[in-house]
Amino acid sequence: MGVRSGPKWIWVLIIKTPMNYSVLWKPRKLYAAVMRRVVARRATIRAIKAGKQRFGSDPNFRPELVPGYFVARPGDDRDDSVILKRIISAYKLAKLNQKNAGEPFNVSNEWLPIYERNLGPVMRALLSEDIPELRRMYQNFFRDPCSTGLAGLPINIPNLFSGGAINQKFREYIICGVLHRYDLWKRRTGNKYSAAVLSAPIVGNPYGPTIDGVFMRPGADYHHYYSHAMNELMDSRQGKLVMELGGGFGGLAYYLVRDNPQVTYVDFDLPEATALASYYLMRSLPSVSIRLYGEVELSTQCLAIPGCIMMPSFEIRNMPSKSVAVSFNSYSLAEMSPATIHVYLDQIARITRGYFLHVNHNRNAVLSADNFGVEQRGFKLVHRQLAGWTQGINPASDEYEYLYQA
Repeated sequence: MGVRSGPKWIWVLIIKTPMNYSVLWKPRKLYAAVMRRVVARRATIRAIKAGKQRFGSDPNFRPELVPGYFVARPGDDRDDSVILKRIISAYKLAKLNQKNAGEPFNVSNEWLPIYERNLGPVMRALLSEDIPELRRMYQNFFRDPCSTGLAGLPINIPNLFSGGAINQKFREYIICGVLHRYDLWKRRTGNKYSAAVLSAPIVGNPYGPTIDGVFMRPGADYHHYYSHAMNELMDSRQGKLVMELGGGFGGLAYYLVRDNPQVTYVDFDLPEATALASYYLMRSLPSVSIRLYGEVELSTQCLAIPGCIMMPSFEIRNMPSKSVAVSFNSYSLAEMSPATIHVYLDQIARITRGYFLHVNHNRNAVLSADNFGVEQRGFKLVHRQLAGWTQGINPASDEYEYLYQA
């Protein structure tokens, strides 16, 4: 299973893609590589032009401030040993039981290279119970490899964290994307909120823009909008139980529980992701009940208690049938194999009594989101629309939002 928290705040449309010089001996591959660079460069120029036309007169259009987005913002260094010990216990139990859970509940092909390359150190720290090393990584997440794929770390973008120069074109590219997302958030929420609601405690070492005087960590606009959308979908008849398949670092859960204290939020994800999300939520919401794998079971009584429940993905099979008011997924279903997608959709159909909301790719995926087969599982399509979160820097975005009613 592969999961992400949402579209990357600094997107992975590479402007300065390093050339693989081995293709020089293979003319067809060389031509394809050159054409990819040409297409990417043209798309970048178009995105900047369109963004400047839309936002050039916006007082927040300040490309000169972009380097400041990436200055260090470490949170406090309080002793979080108690939290980390709980996370380690839950993680080790999850890894033990994951081995026999079956292929759909283990690392998918798209995530395997990330695990092997970037998550090895945090996995070793968790398994060896190395609390000082785990604390070091978690207190630097958003920048440390422990959050690769979950928090939108930039790829092949020079000088973002080093303090070196960022060229003007790239600054404009970033600010156009930022302002597009901020404008989209305001429109999607009906201008109901001020920027202040996007603020969140500093946990880890986040980066991001300051817009209308408010610092926004990665994914704030996106996470808050879908929290808002799910709150709008819930009513007293359906209860206040929300399930997210692939909750990333916990960004959406933070807004959802902060703004609706009566919600019970259940996250199903890979053990490495739930470990980081548990840390983020326990640090961000210290007064909220955050329950981990091995500490509770998914009983009706447990699910009636507000707060967050963090579970490995294979535990979705133990959720009571027709118990969930809103089920949500963003991006990870489209990263899975068709067989794995069907396993999770069968479970979502079994446990959901209200709505299923998801955001996924409908072109750049092994199985298009249009062809997931959700309606064949008894859901009725309410709406299908372009999600639009990355459209400010990628006009050809294929990320669509789907809402189904059970």
